[in-house]
Amino acid sequence: MNKHPERVVIISDFSQANGGASKLAVLLAERLAATGQPVTLFAGDHGGKDAQDFDTVNLGADALLAANPLRSAMNGIWNNQARRCLAEWIVTHDTPGTLYHVHGFMQTLSPSVFAALHSVRHRTVIHAHDYFLACPNGAFFDYQKGETCARVPLSRDCITCHCDKRNYPQKLWRVARQAGLNAKLKAFREDATFLLLHDRMVDYLHRADTPAHNITVANPAEAFLPEPVHAEQNEWFCYVGDIHDYKGVSLFAQAAQQAGVTAHFIGDGQDAEKLKNQYPSAKFHGWQDRGGLRHLLANARAVVVPSRGPEPFGLTCVEAMLSGIPVIASDSILLGHGIAQHQGGVVFSAGNARSLATQINAIASDDRFVAELSRKAPAAAANLSTTPEEWCRQIVEVYHGVLARSNVFSTSHIVSEAKPARAT
Repeated sequence: MNKHPERVVIISDFSQANGGASKLAVLLAERLAATGQPVTLFAGDHGGKDAQDFDTVNLGADALLAANPLRSAMNGIWNNQARRCLAEWIVTHDTPGTLYHVHGFMQTLSPSVFAALHSVRHRTVIHAHDYFLACPNGAFFDYQKGETCARVPLSRDCITCHCDKRNYPQKLWRVARQAGLNAKLKAFREDATFLLLHDRMVDYLHRADTPAHNITVANPAEAFLPEPVHAEQNEWFCYVGDIHDYKGVSLFAQAAQQAGVTAHFIGDGQDAEKLKNQYPSAKFHGWQDRGGLRHLLANARAVVVPSRGPEPFGLTCVEAMLSGIPVIASDSILLGHGIAQHQGGVVFSAGNARSLATQINAIASDDRFVAELSRKAPAAAANLSTTPEEWCRQIVEVYHGVLARSNVFSTSHIVSEAKPARAT
């Protein structure tokens, strides 16, 4: 018989949707609470004004880049308030049926949360939304060279390499934080359960130490559009998201220019102004709400996902394909192989503008090919993602397994403690 958690404690940097991990943490809390499951969201931020159907604990901290630099540097490595408050919550409220689910800890909480969770690690689920469990910069990407990193985390080659977005002292700070995290995670890698977004994440995480218990649960996604489009009737080639060079935005602009099509950027970011100056023929639509996205993407012939690094999941890819919009994706993202295999789009060689221009030309010039991709795209996306309902159901199944395994551990631990010492 499946054992339901007495309470699920979701641990997140933010209690409001502020990026992928926090968005999913809040979504999970809402879905679980809607089923009657007792939920506590333990978050490092100030909280929000919206009424929520679950308990919240907010520590009142700012994100690293929004707080005092010296305080951020110290708290980012070890936030003692977060450790103390979570430890106190556990001492006061924990039961054998309480389960802990860590979603994010690098912005307001820090690796110190694992010190607090040590005693309940057998009932802890750690969601790997990125590579911070292994890689100091969280991406296995050399931002200075613009290429995927093959180094072993915290090896001499890693420590001496300036791969950070900003500067080398920032890299050394990240190394210090990673060393502290690794020390606290050692026992968790044996006893906790890790949720991965894609099977191939193991290939990267094992460079630090492969978790003993890891389960893949693909992220949930919903279509951009209420009904799939006939993409062959459209003309636009669109990029959706953060306009940052790591995302390959300049590569897309260059390749679109080579292919003789207009690049449409829906979003904003630190490299937007530079891109506007370099490619005046490109169209920039800024950040859009869901209604704005629907209006613009109704014109899309393809969505381009030109990421230069090994992103573990591409939400834009599956949201586009669910809308009948084929994807042109970099082969560096982990979904790339699946997109090509299920014929929801095409892939190109990461970082290669000529390769991307070739695929843009193929999509621009062949209506029959695009029609076939458009027709198959929703089913392709369904193979690579889940619905919010299915995602929540799969996670609850994980909880059942964690509690069953935790109960076995607790029983064997009690028996072993009760045995008399053997005479020698």
